[in-house]
Amino acid sequence: MKKHAFSFTLLLAAISALTSLAIDMGLPAMPAIESRFALAPGRGALTLSVFLAGFALTPLFGGPLSDRLGRRPVLIAGLAVFAASALACSTVPGFHELLLARLLQGSAAGVCVSLPLAIIRDSLDGHAARNAMSQVTTVLGVVPLLAPITGSWVMLIANWRYIYVTQATLAAVLLTVVALTFKETLPEDKRQALPAHVLLLNYRLVLREPVFLVHAFVYGLAFACMFSYISASPLVFMDEMHVPQHLYTLLFACTAGSQMLGAFTSGLLSKRHHSGRSTIRFGLILLTVASALAIILQSIGLERPIYLMLPMMLVLFAFGIIAPSATLGALEPIPHVAGAGSGAIRSLQMILGSASSAILAWICARPHVDPAIAMTATMAVTALIALTLFLTTLRAPASSPAAHLTAK
Repeated sequence: MKKHAFSFTLLLAAISALTSLAIDMGLPAMPAIESRFALAPGRGALTLSVFLAGFALTPLFGGPLSDRLGRRPVLIAGLAVFAASALACSTVPGFHELLLARLLQGSAAGVCVSLPLAIIRDSLDGHAARNAMSQVTTVLGVVPLLAPITGSWVMLIANWRYIYVTQATLAAVLLTVVALTFKETLPEDKRQALPAHVLLLNYRLVLREPVFLVHAFVYGLAFACMFSYISASPLVFMDEMHVPQHLYTLLFACTAGSQMLGAFTSGLLSKRHHSGRSTIRFGLILLTVASALAIILQSIGLERPIYLMLPMMLVLFAFGIIAPSATLGALEPIPHVAGAGSGAIRSLQMILGSASSAILAWICARPHVDPAIAMTATMAVTALIALTLFLTTLRAPASSPAAHLTAK
């Protein structure tokens, strides 16, 4: 498989999409799972919680392990475990066993999705790398739309267990493609030993690099802004605004399409030789303005769905612009530990996204709180923090380490 071919990028996008598939595809099955195991309403969401718990930590180890052994064997192992654990989810006799299988599935997903970024960094440079990352992000934009629809189709013709069978099948297909066509991207002379002290040293190098930290936190905060919308949108649209489920699906499709358009725009900017720095700055300004516009419209009483949907489309469009340049910008100064850096980015992304959604859920549970205002306020705060961090770091004095950002 040639590194400049679209099939190469499509494969990496499909691997990156495993997490979204594993989360979103199972949403239509929650009532059936709760009924099968006699659970209280809402307890089925624990299958998502344990998946994310497994996902959050393994990128920290999967990335460095790939720095030592190469990307291909670690990717093959991760896909194999993902497929096996998904199949286990479909056969479990009890809910606790399902949670254990989901924890293992999340851990495998964390390993798999930490590798495409490092593989792109191994294979491509500069504008070509940003263009490939934009293509990956564009493909990923449609997954949150297709995954729930696919889950609903499976539920129409079978039961909830076959959703996990479908996930196992998809992972097995990817495993076969990788085993037969994917060539190693990390040469042996660039691999590193992995004693415990070396692993700690790698992360010390990553976390002491100011360019990495700024780009990683900017990406994580932008994701937290977007994820606040994703996690609260069912409550805001369906419960508070009384939007029918089929119309909510259409609204969600529009925002997912906006993210795809943003990623496509990021690729166009890269092809026209706009710097990663200018692309990120533009995306962050748009993210902040759109979030602020959303809270203003809600605060002045414009509570119809259209007045919330339009700013949310801009938010996801902005995230699609930010993501490719921010992730690649984080890895540019640390090519010798790109695996560790890639894993750290993914873990930070999940931690910040989970934190924002947990805080938002706690706020919305308070008496007399308007969920729409709470959601948009959370988004505006995270966007403003990201923008402030990026702009103030860019203005650092030339003598400081962070001044390296000015060369981006």
